[in-house]
Parts: sequence; C-alpha cells; structure tokens
Amino acid sequence: MKFYFVNSQIPELAGLTRLRRKLVYQCALEALLAEQSSIMKICSWWMFGSILIGVLAGWLTVAGCQLSHPILLVAAGGFAGGIIGNFIGVQFLNARLRPYLRRVLEKRKDEIARIR
Repeated sequence: MKFYFVNSQIPELAGLTRLRRKLVYQCALEALLAEQSSIMKICSWWMFGSILIGVLAGWLTVAGCQLSHPILLVAAGGFAGGIIGNFIGVQFLNARLRPYLRRVLEKRKDEIARIR
C-alpha cells in the first residue's frame, strides 16, 4: 500500500486542479459514506485509540522517570498519538476511496470539465 501525504499524490486526482480535486474528493467521500457508513467509525477509532496509547506512553514515561512537567509530557504523548492515528486513518480512508474517485471521475467528467 502506497502512502499519500496530500490529495494531489493520489493517482486519480493527480492531473486535476486544486478546486477540482477538492470537489471530486468530496463527491467520492459522500458516495463512500452513503454506501459504507462504518468506514468513518473505523477511521475515528484509529485516531482515538492512538491518542489513548500516546497518553498512556507519556504517563508511563513520567511514572518511570519522575520528570518535571508531567502534564506536558502526557499531553505531548497524546498529541503524537493523535497525529499517528490520524495518518493511519487517512491512509485507510484513501485506500477505500479510490474506486469511488474513479467512479466520480467517469460519471461526472462533463461537470468536472466546466469547473475552473
């Protein structure tokens, strides 16, 4: 599985302008969520689980090392976990979204061509 850091790296969206990419992505996301509403729950659980793991790691570090500013370290662990969880969730979502992107591009190519 290839990682995409921005939407312009997704092959289906690579040749489009920024506004077209945004609109095609939104249409495909709406179609995906209409057919498979559980996808968003899965992606959200990844993020929340990662935040909890990050907070736990920060708390264990504070408990083991007796550092000053323990709240700051726990918050930093939660923040880092949230970033990692968000990245994993977006990659999972993009993998599921690619067939819908192709479908939107095929069905609405005339509408997309009119967008500047």
